[in-house]
Amino acid sequence: MIEFEKKIAQQTLSILKKKSWNTFSLEQVLKSVKVKKTNIKTKFDLLKLISKYVDYLLINNMKFLENSSTKDMLFEVLMARFDILEENRKSFLEIYKILKKNPQQLIKLLPTFLESMIITAELSKYKVNGLKGTIRLKGLMLIYFITFFQWMDDKESSLEKTMTALDKNLDQAEKLSKLFL
Repeated sequence: MIEFEKKIAQQTLSILKKKSWNTFSLEQVLKSVKVKKTNIKTKFDLLKLISKYVDYLLINNMKFLENSSTKDMLFEVLMARFDILEENRKSFLEIYKILKKNPQQLIKLLPTFLESMIITAELSKYKVNGLKGTIRLKGLMLIYFITFFQWMDDKESSLEKTMTALDKNLDQAEKLSKLFL
């Protein structure tokens, strides 16, 4: 990830801690990081950039992930993703609010989110190629979304409720995959 993209993502997250999505402009963000020329043309591009930034942080955090069972590795990588969200909790809750009000934006973000889930799978050494892999990837996305809703309600800094929910969701997915895959 290019340095100025990191700065733009960080600045956007910082602004979202204090302001709602609708009360700031793309120009304010770009001006505050002193970027004149960029391929970021809309606030929607900021959402894609933030997703890319979370992926960048996740990859850096998982460089030394130890090999273990697929379930354990998925748990570690997904919890690392939630830990990253937790660092900017208020900002990500604001992003969720705007996507909830504008589901068409969420649909437009699905390819970006799919890339994030592929990165999550690769870091976990979870195979998602071929037809079986496509089904697994959709299951992984479902696990993430279900656990995300638990994360939203988890007010503890330890994210214990999120960890419990993720573990339960991964157990259920493992049982289902044995039935169908």
